[in-house]
Parts: sequence; C-alpha cells; structure tokens
Amino acid sequence: MRRFSILDWSLEQRWMIILLIFLVFYNDPFYPLTFLTNNSFPSILDGILQATFLCILLLFWLSVYHGIRQNVRRFLPFYLPKLILVSLLWIFSIVLSSVRIVQEYRDPMYNMTIDITQFTTYRVMFYIIGIFYILYLLFLIIRAFGELRNMPYFDVRLKFTTVLMLCVVSISILITTLRFGSGIIEENFVPELASRYKNSVEFISFYSLINFYLYTMAYVYSPAKNAAIDSLFRDNPTFSMINDSDEDVVYGSDHEESQLTSTR
Repeated sequence: MRRFSILDWSLEQRWMIILLIFLVFYNDPFYPLTFLTNNSFPSILDGILQATFLCILLLFWLSVYHGIRQNVRRFLPFYLPKLILVSLLWIFSIVLSSVRIVQEYRDPMYNMTIDITQFTTYRVMFYIIGIFYILYLLFLIIRAFGELRNMPYFDVRLKFTTVLMLCVVSISILITTLRFGSGIIEENFVPELASRYKNSVEFISFYSLINFYLYTMAYVYSPAKNAAIDSLFRDNPTFSMINDSDEDVVYGSDHEESQLTSTR
C-alpha cells in the first residue's frame, strides 16, 4: 500500500489498517503482566482490549455497508451516529465485565448471579442496543445490495464482505452455543462471555477465528503487483465499469449498449 496515496485507497483498505493495529492489542500482548502483578488490572485490561477491538469490528461493518454507497463521508452525518451506537455497546460490556473481575478478586466466593439485580438496567440496555445494531446493519446490507447489485466491481465487494462476515458470525454463534448451551439466556451471560474462557479450546477457537478473518481480508484487499493503473481511479461507483471484462468493453452488452452510444 505504500506505493499508493491514501486518497486512492478503498474504504475497506483504510479500515484494514485500523483493524490490524487493534488486532495486535486484541491478542493481548500484556498477558505476561498476570505473572508479574497480583491484582485485577491485567484481567481488566484484557477485557477492555477485547471489547475495544470487537466494537471497532462492529463499526467497520456499519461503515462498509453504508460507505460503499457514498462518495462523500463526512464525520458528523456518517461516522458520529455509528460511533455513538457502538460506544454504548462498548461502555456496557466494559462495565459488566470489569465489575465481575474486580469483585472476584476481592471476594473469591463472589457470585454475580446473586448480585446481578443491581445491573439489570445495564443488561437490558445492552440487549436493546444490540438488537438495534443488528436491525440497522441488516437495513444497510439490504439497501447496499439493492442499489449496487448491478454494478460489477461493487457487487463483488459486497458479496465477499457479506460471505466472510456471515461465516465469522455463524461460527461465533456456534461456538458460543456449544460453550453456554441453555445458559445463554442466563442473566450473567454478558459478563461471563466477556471475561473468561473455560478451557484452551474456547480460547483458541475465538482467537483463531478473529485472526484468520482479519488476515484473510488483509490478503484480499492488498493491491496486486500490476495494480498501479487502478490507482488512477478512486473508490467511486462511477468508475465501476473499468472492472468489466474485455468482451463487455469491446462488444458491449444489450443493457449497456444504448448508454455507451449516448456517451460517445
């Protein structure tokens, strides 16, 4: 990517830089602190880093499905509503997980199931915002496919992003279901999910899935060696025809023939 100006990067390529940076912190490089300190700080830090990365990933999905349809993405109308929505999820997940970690360090007999009533409001708000996020994301996906399904280059981008996202979400739901079973509906499900793993299989499954997802996207979105000519065209739906096949460009399709004739 160093060969190209950042203005020529696509929306996904710009986000990949952010995601890869936070992926380093998601992998918990501060884990050795657990052996050097005898307090709850390393565990709380790990929970914060996990929640931060996952919320950035949620923000990435919203931004991609909304931003792929727009050429101008100003901060206030485009990013601010998404930041507020994802920030609320981040705050509630941090509060629920951090309180559990601190209380368990203070009292080894602490059981959050008993004291969960004082966090009922947080828990209900977390689920409400989570449902709103899912509905908003589905709306953006449906609208993006409805507007860009006939544009070859953007159609491929949408399909790849959607298929990869569905794979990650499906496997995550499967692992979570196998991990908790009927305990998903329990009141302490959110802090339990965010704070610990029961065995090494759960740990490796989640971390391997996230890392594989990011590395796959980084490989796909990295420019090819002969991509210098594509840098002349920015991330704009107007130029999607440059990715058509040679036969479409030379002979034209029945649908595009009238448009090409009028352009000439």
